[in-house]
Amino acid sequence: MSEKYYQQNVAAVEVLGGWRLRVTFEDGYAATIDLAPLLECGPIFQPLRDASFFAQVKVSEWGVLEWPGEIDISSGSLRAWCEAGKFMDYEETNAWIEQHSSPAQKVA
Repeated sequence: MSEKYYQQNVAAVEVLGGWRLRVTFEDGYAATIDLAPLLECGPIFQPLRDASFFAQVKVSEWGVLEWPGEIDISSGSLRAWCEAGKFMDYEETNAWIEQHSSPAQKVA
């Protein structure tokens, strides 16, 4: 799959209020994403429902978004969501990445 999605680290994150973030990737691409739908994706994300906890997001040393308690989001999925302009579930994310990867990027 696309190197852009699987090897692009997050460089910076800014909390914009609510569950919206401004995310900047190492290549300079930046976008705003609303992660409110993520809160419905299982018990691991329940702590993020607390806005003050959500605001504790930071960029880990591995270039992914993380919160206390080992909650994190892969930079590949995050990049796809930012480019699509919305949060997507696992299957939708994979389909979106597949559709937006060039044939050369699909060979791995």
